Amino acid sequence: MDKITGVSEDVLLVKILSFLPTKDAVSTSVLSKQWKYLWKRMVNLEYDDTLIKTKPTIYHKRFRRFVKRNLQIDRESDLESLSLKFSTMPFQTEDIESWVRFAVSRGVRHVSIAYSAVKKWHTLPMPFHLCTCKTLVSLKLEADISIFHYVVCLPSLKTLQLQSVNIGQGSLQRLLSSCPVLENLTLRFIHQKCYGCNEKNGVIVPSLLSLSLEIINDVTDHRYETRGHYDGYVIDTPSLRYLKFNDRYNRASSYLENMPKLEEAYIDTVSPSTRKLLEPIASVKRLSLCLTVSAQQDVYSGGIVFHQLEHLKLCTCNTYWSTLLIHLLEDSPKLRVLELYVRDHVPISMAPKVYWKDQVSCVPQCFAKSLEIFKWTGYEGRQEEIDVAAYILNNAHCLKTATILADELIIDPHTYRKRKMINELLTSSLASATCKLTFTKCD
Repeated sequence: MDKITGVSEDVLLVKILSFLPTKDAVSTSVLSKQWKYLWKRMVNLEYDDTLIKTKPTIYHKRFRRFVKRNLQIDRESDLESLSLKFSTMPFQTEDIESWVRFAVSRGVRHVSIAYSAVKKWHTLPMPFHLCTCKTLVSLKLEADISIFHYVVCLPSLKTLQLQSVNIGQGSLQRLLSSCPVLENLTLRFIHQKCYGCNEKNGVIVPSLLSLSLEIINDVTDHRYETRGHYDGYVIDTPSLRYLKFNDRYNRASSYLENMPKLEEAYIDTVSPSTRKLLEPIASVKRLSLCLTVSAQQDVYSGGIVFHQLEHLKLCTCNTYWSTLLIHLLEDSPKLRVLELYVRDHVPISMAPKVYWKDQVSCVPQCFAKSLEIFKWTGYEGRQEEIDVAAYILNNAHCLKTATILADELIIDPHTYRKRKMINELLTSSLASATCKLTFTKCD
């Protein structure tokens, strides 16, 4: 209660209105004389026409007029945020430019535009006035918006989200280089190839702390026809602390470079060379990996020391997952938590047999000093999996908990004999006398 002592009633009411869509907040003006002009003091404006279902043409026109009138009124203070969520008709590029121009003139700090085109080839250009907004701190553009060769200067921008945005060749790096204090970047866009293009897409941002990059593929959309040469991505972010990288459609090289401060990474990709992918992130403390490699020689042969790695989560869907696991364990002397899980990128039944126990040259250092938690989700009881689980349980002297969540068929009462055999194997000769072992089925 002390926090609101001395705060006027009008200020509290305006704060309450800020949690409502702008159209609903304006409707409160009919409640009483006190409420009549409160909505004009709102600093967070949100307009959303996507919920309109009945007679869309009529109601969209009314909505357009409402937004236009609402933005043109005199206001008592600068804008904190503007959120626009709308479909194509009857909005024109001029409408969006006008609305954004108003927000920029009012010193807007946060802008979000979500655009859903009725026709897939009808994209909206990035509003021109956003490109040189000196007050803008965060910008989110989502779907059917095109960014090409704009002159950009965003000196205050710290957070940028581009989702399913059509980015012209070379435009991404030009945009990012114009954001000198950018700290948080989220990119989710269509995997594209363009005829005659040899330029790599770059995320080269010295100030960046957090990066989430996802490349998707839409083979049904003619706008994103994949033609010509395509040469991957370069990520050079010396201040980065958090990385999420997901690219299952890029068969070219994607390069991670210069990440000495990285602490947390989630990587899901097709990699022609795991060494080139892993070397730049050797400082990481938490690492989640789902890698697809085409040949065993593409798996790095060790020697990249992960001095800070404490938590490793590795997907077992790839053919050579166990070979990769061996080297990661040998090169992670401080590892405390190991998680294995399975996804469906590659059918396990097609993978050749890998005799894991024959590949281990020496017991990893983390088994003797640090590994305390081991968890396996999606355990199927194949021989390779039995070898891996038994080796970990029989050699990890510091284990406190080991949890194996098995495939339902292994736990089924009709396969009791198989379950008993596996359970006996896993519980024999535990290296840690205090380890609590749990063997049950997946949820």
